[in-house]
Amino acid sequence: MPVLRLAPVTPAPHLPVIDLKLGLSKTVGRGRQADVMVDDPSLSRLHARVSLDDSGQLAIDDLGSTNGIFVNGTEQLSAFLTPGDVVRFGRVEYVVSAEETERLAPDAPAVSQTVLRRVAMDSALKVDRLVLEALLATSREMMAFEDLPALLERVLDRLASIVKPDRAAILLIDSQTGALIPRAVRPSGAYSSVSEFASSTVVHQALEARDVFIVHDIRMDPRLQQAASVLLAGVRSVICVPLLGRSGAIGALYADKLGVEQFAPELAEYAAAFGGHAAAALETAQLYDDRQRHFRATLEAFAKAIDARDHYTSGHSERVTAYSLVLARKSGQYAADFETIRRAGMLHDIGKVGVPDAVLLKEGALDARERTLIEAHVTIGYQMLEPLPFLGASLPAVRGHHERWDGAGYPDRLAGTDIHPHARLMAVADTYDAMTSRRPYRDALSAGEAARRLRVDSGAQFDPAMIELFDQVEQEFAALHEDRDAAAMRAELLRSVG
Repeated sequence: MPVLRLAPVTPAPHLPVIDLKLGLSKTVGRGRQADVMVDDPSLSRLHARVSLDDSGQLAIDDLGSTNGIFVNGTEQLSAFLTPGDVVRFGRVEYVVSAEETERLAPDAPAVSQTVLRRVAMDSALKVDRLVLEALLATSREMMAFEDLPALLERVLDRLASIVKPDRAAILLIDSQTGALIPRAVRPSGAYSSVSEFASSTVVHQALEARDVFIVHDIRMDPRLQQAASVLLAGVRSVICVPLLGRSGAIGALYADKLGVEQFAPELAEYAAAFGGHAAAALETAQLYDDRQRHFRATLEAFAKAIDARDHYTSGHSERVTAYSLVLARKSGQYAADFETIRRAGMLHDIGKVGVPDAVLLKEGALDARERTLIEAHVTIGYQMLEPLPFLGASLPAVRGHHERWDGAGYPDRLAGTDIHPHARLMAVADTYDAMTSRRPYRDALSAGEAARRLRVDSGAQFDPAMIELFDQVEQEFAALHEDRDAAAMRAELLRSVG
């Protein structure tokens, strides 16, 4: 006599097989009152009822569960089932199959597993020393990263040492749209969106289940075997680890193997442990990254407020920052200092808030007293920013961008290499923008004339090495100053450098 069976996709001692004969129904839940007790906290005490009527129609009904029932990935209150359907109670999946009574023995094995969640580990299983070392190294080093892109790359490095995939990626959930965005990919360019992954289904189901998914052989899984991306890429096996932070899912780790090799079942536990380390580090790095973006936006608002006092200098801080970053990038010596230089450029004139309007906006030449007042803006800005420890590295350029190579500058009359290199670099950028901007007392100079005057003052006002750098990027300066799309070019530069 035919019966229908619901067998766990992931066989385990605490997950019973559910067999139904014609005319029978059974309740499923984690409470003792359930006909079929499933020992998993994601199930309600009475979670669902499955019934097989006299005609052989199998039905399932939700009994008011907390986490619901899902049929082939879609939440249902009631549904009819057929062989091959996958039913999820809470986070535990069952697959429906048809069996003959005489073929069933009391210890009949469950349906072949094609998709695994985290598996129960055999206590006698040999522990992989290299994997454990990778996990320990991960826990030690990941929390030290504040730079999110660098951390993403390190996570992929460590993932590769554990699961040895052919391809791998980290996807993070966009906080605004909720979309999964690939943020790091190996090999480079393998994917550009989650839809191109061989198993986007697995990614989403791993996040829904909040547990590791391993597909040993995609060809044996009806939900994945027809995917065009699978056929095109020749993917054989997939593993996906959800990244779960304190406030919920933040993304997923994905890896796959091509050809004939498959991921081993025991990798699930290692991958789960690794995912816990990685999620904690990535969540912290994301928060830091968000803080940096908000902080940068605040600096830009401050700079615009400063520049707004004088419409003749509108955009000055942004332009000086862009020119400074161009010089820094060309030098090749300041790769670790881009953010420091960016902050200094945006705030280098913040001390002008302490200069009276009568002096700052005067259309004629300044007398000696007025010159003293305007020169004080560098020390005023320095004193304003000095109590902020995260701006400490930017202070030398804020204070020293009006020092001169020959020692005749202000406020400290430093000379030569006693002047901080960031200040020497910014002095060129600041002067170039001053000369190419219109003032009440003169018209703007052309880019070519400004460049000529910079060279004339090499070794006097400016560090000769900085002028040599300027010679190499003069055309880029000119484009950022006078190109039709100069504003957009500067904005892109400020976003991308560093």
